[in-house]
Amino acid sequence: MTAASKRVDEEIFGPVLQLFRTDSLEESIDEANNTSYGLSSGLLSDSQEEFDLFHTRIRAGVINWNTPLTGASGHAPFGGIGRSGNHRPSGYWAADYCSYPTASLESLKLMLPQQKLPGIGYLPPSTSAEECCE
Repeated sequence: MTAASKRVDEEIFGPVLQLFRTDSLEESIDEANNTSYGLSSGLLSDSQEEFDLFHTRIRAGVINWNTPLTGASGHAPFGGIGRSGNHRPSGYWAADYCSYPTASLESLKLMLPQQKLPGIGYLPPSTSAEECCE
């Protein structure tokens, strides 16, 4: 992909690899960050210094060092940044992303209110719910 004139910036789930050759770790990080996505990233290196640089500059939700990019703990806030991964939809925060609070007022019987509600036109007191709602 290094010399490709048109680079695809799409999230693809499958056995697809785009390989870019660079001259330095800094250039590799810049190339990896050149996307609108950022689900996960990984570095294969024996150097703590390289990983420290990678960790501080890479733009991804999951950052791994010498480990697979899959199999993150369900307790961790797994997710991506940019246009992938819904930010952090797992771990402790999963309930916040998988549900939303609601409020409900309920009555077993359909009836008109005792008083005129703000912003609602006037209904004569003799109007029944059936007449109102037909």
